[in-house]
Amino acid sequence: MVGDQSTRTQILHFLKKTGGAEAKAIAEACGLTTMAVRRHLLNLRAAGLIQARIEHRPRGRPATIHSLTERGDGEFPKEYDRLAFELLSSIRELDGQDKINQVLRRRRQEMTARYLHRMKGKNLEERVREISLILSECGYMADVTVTEDEAFLLTEHNCALPSVAKSFPMICDEELCFIRDLADAEVTRVQHTLAGQYHCGYRIQEKSQ
Repeated sequence: MVGDQSTRTQILHFLKKTGGAEAKAIAEACGLTTMAVRRHLLNLRAAGLIQARIEHRPRGRPATIHSLTERGDGEFPKEYDRLAFELLSSIRELDGQDKINQVLRRRRQEMTARYLHRMKGKNLEERVREISLILSECGYMADVTVTEDEAFLLTEHNCALPSVAKSFPMICDEELCFIRDLADAEVTRVQHTLAGQYHCGYRIQEKSQ
């Protein structure tokens, strides 16, 4: 049972990161046989956590792509999303949009102060990887890849505050500033869930001279 739970978690995390995959790719990522993975996929579908769709390709047979349902996505932490949304909605109703902006800016400044010491003595790559750890601790499932031109792509595979982001998009701007403050570098958002993309992503590189 414990092993099944561990594999279930592996599969859900892999689908969360990739946005969808075939059973063979899932099996390779989890170190299992395709047959074993198919058994887990059937159980996850029965639980309403994943769904399957047929994807037609230019060559070869159509592929069955497995991805998370809304319920499956709900398995990932949302940092008390509904409570935060309700509190911010009340503040806006009582004190207006300017107060919301002040609250979110203050939150970002406090978070920067809380984590800035973890950047001390680190080069840019080390800072970016530390930021990835910080974001993951906050529920964002972040990771880092190095681009061909030696910049860094910081990707968040989970939005911890989806309802808040939709209704108060300025929180995304504060997140950008937070990453920029900690990285002490040029940071550009290159992927955004509010723009219909699956992940939020930031390109980070040394400041231009």
